[in-house]
Order: sequence, then structure tokens, then C-alpha cells
Amino acid sequence: MLLLALITFAELVLVVAVAVAVVYFLILLPPRHPSNIPTIPFWVALLPFFKDVDQSEIFRKYIDQPLRTHGAVKLFFGAQWNILVHRPSFLVEIFRDEDLYQKSGNQKKIPHSVLAAFLGDNIISSHGPTWQTYRAVIKPGLQQKFNAGLVAKNAAQLCRLIQQATQKAGGHGITVQDLLQRYSVANCSEVLLNMKLQALERADARVNVLRTAVKREIFRPVFMNFPVLDHMPFPSRNNARALVAAFKNELKSALVRGAAGDAGALGGEGFGKGDEEGSKPGLGRRMLDAAEAGLWSEKQLLDNLTVVFVAGQENPQLLMISALYLLAKHPAAQDAILGELSAGGTGDEFAEQQQQGLPYLTSVIYECLRLFPPIGQLINRRVDADVVLGDNIVIPKGAYVGYNCYSTNRDPAAWGLDADEFRPERWGVTSEQIQRQYRQRRARAEFISFHGGRRACLGERFAMLQMRVTLTVLVRQFR
Repeated sequence: MLLLALITFAELVLVVAVAVAVVYFLILLPPRHPSNIPTIPFWVALLPFFKDVDQSEIFRKYIDQPLRTHGAVKLFFGAQWNILVHRPSFLVEIFRDEDLYQKSGNQKKIPHSVLAAFLGDNIISSHGPTWQTYRAVIKPGLQQKFNAGLVAKNAAQLCRLIQQATQKAGGHGITVQDLLQRYSVANCSEVLLNMKLQALERADARVNVLRTAVKREIFRPVFMNFPVLDHMPFPSRNNARALVAAFKNELKSALVRGAAGDAGALGGEGFGKGDEEGSKPGLGRRMLDAAEAGLWSEKQLLDNLTVVFVAGQENPQLLMISALYLLAKHPAAQDAILGELSAGGTGDEFAEQQQQGLPYLTSVIYECLRLFPPIGQLINRRVDADVVLGDNIVIPKGAYVGYNCYSTNRDPAAWGLDADEFRPERWGVTSEQIQRQYRQRRARAEFISFHGGRRACLGERFAMLQMRVTLTVLVRQFR
């Protein structure tokens, strides 16, 4: 019996060893090509499993130096090896050739995962005719004139909530992340999609509760790096899928109520009313119309509604946090903004044209975006054929390619030795100088917070308007 037990144990050890070897050679063993760029050890991606460590700390310690030195590295993420690019000249090539470096999101990279179920096939991750179909509906809705007065109204409510929280804390410092999240949700839902979710009025609003629960489930490190585990019948993954479905249905229900002009919609006016009488249908109405006309399926409507909502509120909230952090470190910048506002005489008016006439405020926002881009890293392009990137980086067909905005935006070769410093004046003094500098930096892929090429962020106009109004209100109320 002892001999039999020993044999059984030995067999078990052998099976485990073989399984580990198979996993290593099939998944963890770095690819041979490209052969002339360094490989970041696969265990770097696994560090969050074993200790509480910030992603930015991991990047600075293990990835930043080889990435900057060689312009690109091989990086393990999402259960496969990817090519992460830093050098702006490489990114110019990638942004220029959309058909070669094709967008390919989680629905193709890690199908059947909870993350893929959450965002699905959408305007950000799709390619070719499908993307063109999405773009025809969404782009006009993101290019129209937005209700800046509504953003200002929400910003005033945000100030009241901050004041109440400060009084409750006895004048001590308070955390603002949750308040900014609720504020950005209100702006996205009300201004972009014309639906009311009560996110700013109530901390326990259903959308706030669901959003928090979904984020907690989706971004668990073990499932982010090994999404194959999402196929397993774990109770937590079943719960995650149920939360995703509930979140999407909550958004769809609010969108329908807004379109119908119910009491829950903004002003009871529905989507037919915009900033001015006779304005074109808003983004939410256009998306519903696309589904009702058969241009989109129900799933495509839910997927695009979700990604517009997530990107439209998550990224501005992250930018707001960065802006408050940098302004707190640089009070002279607060004074300069306040002086510009006083000289401009904008008063309570928040027309977009007036906000564009504040050059220093604009340069501050660009500098915040440069130093702390809301999306630090993005890997969602699949190479459609063997290609040589630059002069000698041979990328095989099927490889996934991405970039690190944080690294590229701080490239000393492009921005100088003070690339890590907050200097709004580097953008220029006048509005003309700032816009010229901005266009040049984007064209050379030295500033990629809004990405680049044909697939640049369509929500830039709304994001900039929201930030101008938000900082205008906050700087006037607080120091």
C-alpha cells in the first residue's frame, strides 16, 4: 500500500510538472520575434497577485527603462505576449496604417471573458465596415454643440457636495474620487446621452452601485492576466456576468426613458431638444434609431452604449483627479487660471467659444493630459501581415501591438530634459500658438492621450469642454 501511494504521489507530481511545462511553453515562453527588442519577464505581470503594488510603480521599475531605450518591448498581458511601443516615430507608422495594424478588442483577443462581455464589439475596438457603421452613428453625436450650461450646473452641485463633505469632516481633507466619479457620470449621461441616472444627487443610485460592483469584478488581476479562467464555473464569474447584464440593462432603460421624454428624462424634453430649438438629435437618440432601423443589433446597441458611457465618464474623472493633484502641487497655476478668468469676464456664461478663449487654462489641461493620460496603456491592435516596424523590428502576422501613453508623452527626446515636469507654458502663450503646438505634437505622435490617426478619440471635444467648465467652477470656489 505504501509503495502504491508513493507511485501515485510520484505520478501526481509528474502530471503537475508536465502541466506547468505545457503552460510555460504554450503561454509564458516569450516569442522568438521580434528578436531585437527586450522581453519583460512574464512574472512582472503577476506581481499584483502576490503583493499590493501600484501599476505605475511596476512600470517605472521594470518596464520604463528598456521600453525607452529600445523603443519597444515584448510584454505579457491577457494570457499572451504583446509588443508594447514607445517611440513616437513607430507610433506614427502604426496610426497611419489602420488596415495593417487593425483594431482588435477584447471580444477577439479574449473572447468569452467577462471583460469581453462587458464592452463587446464597439466603436473603439472594431475594424473595417463594422467600425464605419458604428462611426456613422456615433461621430455626429459627438461633434455637435454640447450644453455647457448643464455641465456648469452639475459643477456647482459638485462644489456644494464638496463643501458639505468638508464641513462634515470638520474642515479636514476629504477624498474626492467618488464625488468626481458621480459628477462625470452625471455629465456623460445628461449632456451626451440625455438620460437621468441620479448619479450626482444620490450616492446609492443604482448606476453608482452597479458600476462599483462591475469594476471590482472585472479588474481582478488573476482574471485580467489569465482570462481562460473566466470559462470556469466559478460563482464569482457567474455573479460578474449577471452584474454586467444588469449594468447594461440599466443604461438601456434610462436611454429609452430619455428618448420617450418621461419624467425621469432631462427636462421631460427627450432627445429632440438640444441646446437650441431645432437642434439635431443627440447621441443617445441616434443610437436608439440605429437599432430601431435595423442598422445595429440589440447587442451592438448595448455594447456601444456601454463603451460610450464608460469612456465618457471614466476618462474625464481620471483627468479631473490628475488636474486637482497638479494644481494642488502648483498653486501659482491656480492663481494664473483665476487671473485669466477674471480678465476674461466670462461671469456665469459657459459658451464653448468663450471657454476656448482661455489659453492658459487650455495649456494647463493639455499639460495634465500629457503627464497623466487617463488611459496609460492600450494594447488593441492586431497585425494583419508580417511587417517591419521602423528599420529592423520584424513583427509577425497575428501579433498584438499597443503603446504606453504615459511613457511616450514624457519622452525626453521629444519634450526635453524637463519632460517629467509640469510646465503649461511649454504649449505656448496665445490660443494660436497652443493649437499649433498641439497639432504638431499629435501629428508626430509625441502627445497621444487622444491616440492618433483615423482612430483618434471622437470624444475629445466633449472632454475638453467638460474640463474647461469644471476647472473654471472649481478654481473660483476652492483653493
